[in-house]
Amino acid sequence: MERAAKVQGVLAEFKNALITKKLREVEVEVTKCFNLLSRKRIERSISINPATFQVSLKDNHSRVIAKNELSAGEKQIYAISVLWALARVSGRPLPIIIDTPLARLDRDHRSLLGHQYFPNASHQVIILSTDSEIDAEFIPLLGESIARSYELSFDMTTQSTRICDGYFSEVKQYAIH
Repeated sequence: MERAAKVQGVLAEFKNALITKKLREVEVEVTKCFNLLSRKRIERSISINPATFQVSLKDNHSRVIAKNELSAGEKQIYAISVLWALARVSGRPLPIIIDTPLARLDRDHRSLLGHQYFPNASHQVIILSTDSEIDAEFIPLLGESIARSYELSFDMTTQSTRICDGYFSEVKQYAIH
């Protein structure tokens, strides 16, 4: 019984050490990702309390930044950074599906996502966007990273959605009902 209690104690210590180690990895990765995607060239850091898992964002003077102080675009960049960091720390190839990723972002943040995030986020990234997000100007940022693209177009006369192979210029249509 004594040995079983000791083993349980050792396992609890190991678990806590492992959690702390992984949290530190996540902190480093979220910090890297956030600073890489943020248009403000102010170094920020993320820390995670290992007991509560509460996340703190700090500026370059170690002042805690409340999440409500972030703009809508910064909040979106922060959320993307957390997801990207978790995928990187996992060490597993996880596909990414992201819906309307650019809706609240300014031109600089859009450009950073196009250059830094989308081509590097995963081996497979599916972007569901509106035509005002991923437009003719944004497509070249993604360049060779695009394997396939489709456009969904609603046809009023047939009351159905057409799947068009391609985006903008080259389209082949398939009807779905």
